[in-house]
Amino acid sequence: MLIITMRKELVIELGIIFSILIALLSATSIVATSQTSVFPSTLTLSWYNSNIEMYSSFTTYNPNIFAGGLGGSFYGLVYAYSAIVNVTNSQMIPVIVVSWNFSPPDWQQVWQKQPINVTLIIRNDTGWSNGQPLTAYDLMATCLVLDMFGAPPFPNYTIINNYTLVETWPKGELSPILYTSTLINTVGLGEVAIIIPYQVWKPIINQILGNWTEIQNTSNMKLAKQIINNIRTEIKNFRPNPVTYPYDGPFYLAQLTSSEIILKKNPYYYDAKYIPFNQVIIYQYGQSDLADAAITSGQVSLDWSGFTGLSPTQLESLPTTLELIKIPQPFGWALAFNLKDKWLRLLQVREALAYILNRTAIAAVGGPLASPVHIPNAIPNESYYSFIRTPQYLSSLIPYNTNWTKAAELLESVGFYNKSGVWYYPNGTPFTLVIGAGAPPPQAYAMLEEIQKELEAFGINVQLNIYTVVSQWHQAWQNGTGYDLWLENWGSSYSPDTAPWSLVLSYFGGYPWNVTQWDENLTLPNGTVIDFYKLMQETQSPNSTQQLIQANQELSYYMNHYLLPVLPLVYIDNYVIVNPSMLIAAPPANSWIWDEAQYGIGGTAMLQALIDYWYVPLYKSTIVTTTSVITTTTTSVTTTTTMTTATVTSTSATTVTSMITTTITKAVSSLPIIIAAIVIVIVVIIAAVVLLMRRR
Repeated sequence: MLIITMRKELVIELGIIFSILIALLSATSIVATSQTSVFPSTLTLSWYNSNIEMYSSFTTYNPNIFAGGLGGSFYGLVYAYSAIVNVTNSQMIPVIVVSWNFSPPDWQQVWQKQPINVTLIIRNDTGWSNGQPLTAYDLMATCLVLDMFGAPPFPNYTIINNYTLVETWPKGELSPILYTSTLINTVGLGEVAIIIPYQVWKPIINQILGNWTEIQNTSNMKLAKQIINNIRTEIKNFRPNPVTYPYDGPFYLAQLTSSEIILKKNPYYYDAKYIPFNQVIIYQYGQSDLADAAITSGQVSLDWSGFTGLSPTQLESLPTTLELIKIPQPFGWALAFNLKDKWLRLLQVREALAYILNRTAIAAVGGPLASPVHIPNAIPNESYYSFIRTPQYLSSLIPYNTNWTKAAELLESVGFYNKSGVWYYPNGTPFTLVIGAGAPPPQAYAMLEEIQKELEAFGINVQLNIYTVVSQWHQAWQNGTGYDLWLENWGSSYSPDTAPWSLVLSYFGGYPWNVTQWDENLTLPNGTVIDFYKLMQETQSPNSTQQLIQANQELSYYMNHYLLPVLPLVYIDNYVIVNPSMLIAAPPANSWIWDEAQYGIGGTAMLQALIDYWYVPLYKSTIVTTTSVITTTTTSVTTTTTMTTATVTSTSATTVTSMITTTITKAVSSLPIIIAAIVIVIVVIIAAVVLLMRRR
């Protein structure tokens, strides 16, 4: 009986010990899991691709970016930017180009009189995915190929060494006044990544260099254009080997299928060892609705307006598991006045319309990205325009807050009258406005209906004229018929140094279209003529900072006070969609990283910033580096040769110090879990001890 009892106790004790071991293993597992889940190992995207057949295998794929290869949508992933601009403060920050210098030293004074040199220093620790180092030759090759899609004169290029390139720009091209724009065009390669591996493209680069004198000879533009067109054709027809084609970004193209594009980490990228993502999986779809569904169902890490992009309707119903990050930009919707209408040429009528419309109510139906314009035609309230938005200037503007009493007074002052709630022209016919729009998206159409509702509530008859065929509304613009007002975009995305006037004063205001049917001249009551186009040119090519500020403020003042040529109604934000469950440890919503979705081709500077300026530093911060110093003594033989050819050999003891560096990855956020696991183990052990003591 005693033996049986002892055996039972032994079994119980073994069971308790086994339980402790299980608890310890569980704790270890918890810690291990917490260590590995701090960073995502895969970045996933959803891409609508209308040319899936080409991207289904390396057999059909051409890596030439000018022939349909992975292009601007994948900058920051397969191709690295030379440098990017931090949109929040307009500062250029390095990627491949680590430093730059303008010369001569007084270039800011002589830039209009002589050529300016820009020296670019690139990093010497990064390479293409085939192991070849990235050099100044690759930078030059990219510039030369890009030049072939422009018009001369181009900069001249001089390679000083493998990591130094000098661009020599023609006089008058690089303005120190529009300094951010100058940096973008030089250091930033015009927002294009380094896309041309010199060794692969060498035949075409040699062809460009062999004709460079003729290409740069602007006195014979006919010959220059002919050569450029021929080379451009060669560029488009170039077909390098898709299997061995190298990439200089954080990732390279590793695999193609009809449903996925797989990118693997480029081991030669300068900070590859600190990038937590080992691969990027791009799900490609031949139908946009399928690509959209992959985003909304949470299958991908992120998306943004410049990549696949969702409609405002889809954004409104976005699942709560996804985060919508809104990024303000100086862009939105406006009503353009057709000044062929004699009544709309009257300032009082335009002012009355501004006082009737409730911009807050219009924005409310414009979708989740819409917000009301606070002061029509003011310089947008972006941080990079703060130097031209002075208090005195802002106080001079009219906000045109909704005021129907004021609107009625203005109309009556020019002979309009209201009878039984309906407004009439001075000639006795009902005041009627036709508002045109070209294939407006649902939210824009909703805003049109809100505008119609508000104007009709005031007593103005409104008709909507919606064009569905591009050629038809272009014809309407050409003739200035079929509309009194036109709902159209104003502003732009990120536009540093000067406010974005060109869309309404150039593209829609003259070339190639004149939506407002206006010559862009305003005659003031005292007879002074204000040339809007001349003021716009001064904002784009100022001779001084003073002129830059003054031209922007004057242009804004006259556009605001005279409501010419448009009445801006709403802002439309840019955006990024983040899936927190997949993009672990993502930047907070207010991080400057997301603002980079406004820079680069398709907003892909955001990807470059996300990897190199967010995840790399974050990953580095979780690494502890320990250094061991080992001292050894070795015997070296030094041989000295004298002038008499006699050789003297001396032996000496040399101390050599070796440093061995060990890196240990730690998960900073796993500390609470580790503590919890230890507490669990201690509790189990105490319980076991108490139980054993009781049995004894």
